Amino acid sequence: MFQQFVENPLMKKFTVKAIAVALASVCGSAAFAGAITSPAASSETKYAVESLINTTDITAPAIVYTMGVSRTTAQDFTVILTPSAGATFTSGSCATALPVIGGAGAATVSQKRSSSTECAYEVDVTTAFTTATTLTFTGLVYDTHTLATAGNTAGVTIALKDLGETAFIDNTGSLSRNVAISGNALRLVATADTATKADVNDENGPLFGFVTVGDDVNAVAKASFSILNNVTSGPWLKPDGTTSWDFVNDGTDIDVTVAGNFQGLLANGFLATTGNGTDPVVTATAAGTTATFTIVPSNVTGVNTTTTVTTTFTSARNASLGTSRTFGVSAVGDVVTGADVALSGSSGWWVWGANASQLMTPYFTTNNLYLSRFFFLNTSGAAVSYSAACYGETGNVVTINSNALPNGGLLSNGQTALNAGDICSFSGNTRGAIIFTVNAPINTVKGTYQAVNPGTGDNIVTPLTRPYNQANTTE
Repeated sequence: MFQQFVENPLMKKFTVKAIAVALASVCGSAAFAGAITSPAASSETKYAVESLINTTDITAPAIVYTMGVSRTTAQDFTVILTPSAGATFTSGSCATALPVIGGAGAATVSQKRSSSTECAYEVDVTTAFTTATTLTFTGLVYDTHTLATAGNTAGVTIALKDLGETAFIDNTGSLSRNVAISGNALRLVATADTATKADVNDENGPLFGFVTVGDDVNAVAKASFSILNNVTSGPWLKPDGTTSWDFVNDGTDIDVTVAGNFQGLLANGFLATTGNGTDPVVTATAAGTTATFTIVPSNVTGVNTTTTVTTTFTSARNASLGTSRTFGVSAVGDVVTGADVALSGSSGWWVWGANASQLMTPYFTTNNLYLSRFFFLNTSGAAVSYSAACYGETGNVVTINSNALPNGGLLSNGQTALNAGDICSFSGNTRGAIIFTVNAPINTVKGTYQAVNPGTGDNIVTPLTRPYNQANTTE
């Protein structure tokens, strides 16, 4: 009796476990779940934002649903399609997208109802469906969407329900899939150009021109950026979902803005060329902060190509260009009426340096009652030459003294002291401002101004700083 009592629970446990495993293998199998098999996940059709606004009709790719469970003859059901948030269907789109049965089986399909937010169909099975049976929806058209913004998507939700639409069949719920995504077919790529250097040894004056390197020579510096016409990230399509968009045939113009410091520019000295068609006409002023020009389809190399745009800055060579400037480039593509598209550019596209540095103070005095001096520390292993520019108040004539550059310049690995009165003088008030241009990197030379009143012992010490650019920030 005791042996019988022990074995029965074990047998029951084994039976329960066996049944549980069997049920799990049947009910838990993913093979019995219907699926949206086309378009594949993350394979949305790509639409060019340049070709549409949010009310432009777009045609979705064919959408294929594959059955997960077989259905017998007369085991009829309902299919309901709804658009993703922010999207609607066109009024006639539901009839166009009436599902076509493929793979296995047959059915009579009719439209139950349609609206901008729903397409519902009745599927009357006339030949049994299997898990190879597909429902294909072709020609579904979105009337509104959010695809005018690059990176946005539009999708569809598919629900299979009984004829009374009270319960799901073939799946435990609705399935959703993105079928469209938008992006920029037209792009601007501005790779940073840091090669341009102002030349402290320019024959017309310190930093008046450029170091000869790459395309830069004497008075002329150049930098380039690229216009990508539906390349590398496409092809991006027109609203029909099949035709590639391209600027040559579908664009109007690209309005380019270069922002930066144009002081020292020769009159009409900023140019742009693409090497195709007539060069764009550039609007820029010597004292301005922007230059603008327009690229038209004839300036672009061709369909699905990259066009190099080369800009040229020609110095008037009558003033210092400074030791640091930064230019940014941006653009707007005029491609659809009322739907201009901003092209991503770069605020740090063209960055100038110099083979020199500059140090300044907005005040110093040459009054002989003061011991007025400049001190420089040169940590490099070679003597460094320099020049000075003095500035006075209105009506105060400034004279640069001939002995402003002592023999040997700033001493190597040491300190150099300069008397303010030896550098320049003023016709009126004995005070002014000064900028030193030093033929060395900024990290090797530092400077300080000192004014001592011997009578009172007052001692003013002011570090020399780098000049300010047009944006009121230190260069």
